[in-house]
Amino acid sequence: MDSSSKPTTFGLGAKVLIPMIAVLVAMLALTVWFVDYRITRQIRDDAQESINTYDIVFQTLQVNHLNYLRLRFQSLANEPKNRSAFGTLDFNTIQKQLNSLLDEEGLLKQNTGLNENIAFILFTPKDEAFSLQEPMLQPQKASRAFVAASMLNIQRGLHPETETTVNRTDTVAVDGRLYNIVSLPVYSPEHILFGVLTVGEEVTWITAQEYSRVTRQPIVFFADGKVVPGSPTLPENADSGQFEILFSQLARHSQSDNNIPMTMGSKKYLCRSGQFSSLKNNPDVGYLLFSSYDPSSNVLKTQKLLLTVSLLAMLIGTGLVWLAVHRAVKPLRELRDSAEAVGRGDFSQRVPVRSRDECGELATVFNRMTENIQQSQAELQQTVTTLKTTQAQLVQSEKLSAVGEFVAGVAHELNNPLAAVMGFSELLKDADVDEKHRRHLDLIFKSATRCKKIVQSLLSFARRHQPERKPVSVNRLLEEVVEIVAYQLRSSNVELVQQLSPRLPLVLADGHQLQQVFLNLINNARQAIEAHQPSGRITITTEVKNRWLRIAIRDSGPGIAPENLTRIFDPFFTTKEVGQGTGLGLSLCYGLIKEHGGNITVTSQPGAGATFTIELPASDDEGAANEAAVPAIAGAGDPNEGAGKKILVVDDEEILLSMVRDDLTRHGYTVVTAENGEAALRELHQNQFDGILCDVKMPGLNGRQLFDWIRAARPALSRRLMFMTGDIVNDSLQLFLQENRLICINKPFVLADLRQNLKCIINKTD
Repeated sequence: MDSSSKPTTFGLGAKVLIPMIAVLVAMLALTVWFVDYRITRQIRDDAQESINTYDIVFQTLQVNHLNYLRLRFQSLANEPKNRSAFGTLDFNTIQKQLNSLLDEEGLLKQNTGLNENIAFILFTPKDEAFSLQEPMLQPQKASRAFVAASMLNIQRGLHPETETTVNRTDTVAVDGRLYNIVSLPVYSPEHILFGVLTVGEEVTWITAQEYSRVTRQPIVFFADGKVVPGSPTLPENADSGQFEILFSQLARHSQSDNNIPMTMGSKKYLCRSGQFSSLKNNPDVGYLLFSSYDPSSNVLKTQKLLLTVSLLAMLIGTGLVWLAVHRAVKPLRELRDSAEAVGRGDFSQRVPVRSRDECGELATVFNRMTENIQQSQAELQQTVTTLKTTQAQLVQSEKLSAVGEFVAGVAHELNNPLAAVMGFSELLKDADVDEKHRRHLDLIFKSATRCKKIVQSLLSFARRHQPERKPVSVNRLLEEVVEIVAYQLRSSNVELVQQLSPRLPLVLADGHQLQQVFLNLINNARQAIEAHQPSGRITITTEVKNRWLRIAIRDSGPGIAPENLTRIFDPFFTTKEVGQGTGLGLSLCYGLIKEHGGNITVTSQPGAGATFTIELPASDDEGAANEAAVPAIAGAGDPNEGAGKKILVVDDEEILLSMVRDDLTRHGYTVVTAENGEAALRELHQNQFDGILCDVKMPGLNGRQLFDWIRAARPALSRRLMFMTGDIVNDSLQLFLQENRLICINKPFVLADLRQNLKCIINKTD
């Protein structure tokens, strides 16, 4: 038989090897297929979880935007000057104040209107008839579409009692664009609703970029079912119509089936739709989120790895495949677990970077993303804390303002009885009394004068002043501050020692700001002593060296710890208990002294007290300020100085009328008294007078109204009218006196000064 016709035979090894190789190849193919399937499924599942997380991240960013917008403008709307503007309900006044406010906050650009992405600002008074007015501030031409879109939000803000929250938010579509709207009720200090301040913020490409920086994924916004133009996170050749159809389809799906795959360019994405929170429940206002997944590269990498392992050692191929699959999937599992933790709000999670491949890069990017989110959250928390602190300072400022007004009112009421005490002590001096009683009268007069100085110091300190630089005496400012705190020091068993140089040069400064610095330092020293020991001492020293005034305030308290000396002037730094201090007092002192071109330093040893030293440049004015001395009771004067002169005295305080009448009568004047403005008018109709002494504040017809009548009816007599008042800090009164060039003597007064001013107005020529 020909050998070519013999059947092919195989050896035992080949028969075993070929099926084994076939089985191994089949198992390898099956393994490769199975691993590819598992990886694809895992990536798809991870993409599902990622896009859900991205939705939460975007919603969080949206909430943060709204909260930041609300907190920012709520704090500004609560400022006293802004409340005053809103309270006028005058469109031009409110618009002018809003322009000034936004300019101070850096939200205005020259010639372009509003800065950042603030679209418009609208103020709607409580009366809803004004609800159709145009926006007050916006970069483009005024559009009533903004007002119409904001109506539901504004109406809720105008009726906060029907809602569960005071602040209203909404997202609306206007002219194909999206806007976040925040409506903030504006209240007076008495919690009376003025109206609603509405702020519109455009949801622009800035929002999309912020989201993309966090997630590294695209996002598309929709207004009225159309793509909002200007989305920089999409490819240049992206089809807007495709996204609009996709958004319409997803809007009809249930929430559980709201993720569908799609191809964009050469990449595969998982797409998910969402809607903005809208009072109109508009389904055409929303967004599309994308999460990219492309398992082909991972599958090829895994297949190459498996084939290489099978060629090297077919016998251990199964184990190597299992090890490779396990090793390939582990980073993704760790990433998934960390993503779930971040979705629950745990931003401290980090994925271990075990390699430099794509998984390692993905882990690095994920860790950077969580670090950025964690840092943003910390910054937001710090911002909220700062806003709360600022709000507390505003509340405290309002309290101090109310206390100042209360002090001014009480001081005005004290001035009338003080004037009576001083006046009658002068009258009794001329009575037939012995020397002992005369000395008692001097003591009464001096004590009343001291009360007068204390009241004037309180009024001066409580009054709001415009910053004003002029030559002032440091010694006099210190003495006025000591008058204010003297009682507190005595009640705290703190001895005050003053070592003031008798002749100091003047300093060019704002006296009220320096008084604020001195008062703060003395009060801090008193509190330090009072908190740690039963008694102590505060020493105030002034001197001049090389044209520099040096003021040292030293206490015998516990001192300042060395680690706190370098931070003592930092804002918000305080060693007091929570609620006992804000940490702004010394920082304010430091800033005021630096503004005056001076220096403030502190030295201290634990247990040996602290010394605050202030250095101020001397003024070019030579000499020292004359220190006011306590006036003594004046002499009786000429008993006939008022002979032939008829005076009308008008005051609602009967005791002051009696005092002035008795003093003027004993000096030869003919005196007619009137207890109010109406009685004064009756006397003016019946008699002719050479001069008029009139109180400013009276029930019924007050002093100003009486002056207006006299100026209209008897112009010549209006130039011979002199006012008396105890309200010495009334700015409107001071302006009234300056405009009409009138003389006003402040209560309490010395009778000799009263008569001297009276002679001046009587001798005025028409």
